[in-house]
Amino acid sequence: AKIAELENQVHRLEQDLKDINESDSEDYVKEGFRAPLQSELDTKKAKLLKLEELSGKIEELDAEIAELEVQLKDAEGNNNVEAYFKEGLEKTTAEKKAELEKAEADLKKAVDEPETPVPAPAPAPAPAPTPEAPAPAPAPAPALKPAPALKPVPAPKPAPAPAPAPAPKPAPAPAPKPAPAPAPAPKPAPAPAPAPKPEKPAEKPAPALKPETPKTGWKQENGM
Repeated sequence: AKIAELENQVHRLEQDLKDINESDSEDYVKEGFRAPLQSELDTKKAKLLKLEELSGKIEELDAEIAELEVQLKDAEGNNNVEAYFKEGLEKTTAEKKAELEKAEADLKKAVDEPETPVPAPAPAPAPAPTPEAPAPAPAPAPALKPAPALKPVPAPKPAPAPAPAPAPKPAPAPAPKPAPAPAPAPKPAPAPAPAPKPEKPAEKPAPALKPETPKTGWKQENGM
């Protein structure tokens, strides 16, 4: 009966909150009505959940105990059942009955426990009308983040030294060339042409020869 009563209360509170949320009132007015109802709803939901868990546990234990009692009655009427089996059933049945008594006590305590809802926060006062504020100054542009430092480029690994080239084979010595023939002696330059002699002055006419005197005597014989 208590569980059914709590279920009805939870349903009513949920409906009231829905009506408040759908109303045309200002938000601060809605919050003033909504806060205490929400607190009461949360408290009743927590109590309802606890009662449902305990009630379900009691029903489960009742079913287990009823089955154990049937098995125990059959075992007692059967002489072929070993005594240790009967003792096991009796022990299990007693344990389940103890759990049932505890669950029923917890349920009764939860039902009688007074509900202490969490105090709702005081509603916020209506905001006073504020004069029109000037347009806010534009927010400064965010500072540019410094560019990340470049990672140093690793130095290239030195190339392996090339293998030394094989030494060149010595070229064969050239065959001795024959000595060149001596150049012919230069011909003597031709003698220069004689300079033209100056013209001789006109010869004077030879004097007239005197008639030869006939040679006589020994001078004539000797050609004198």
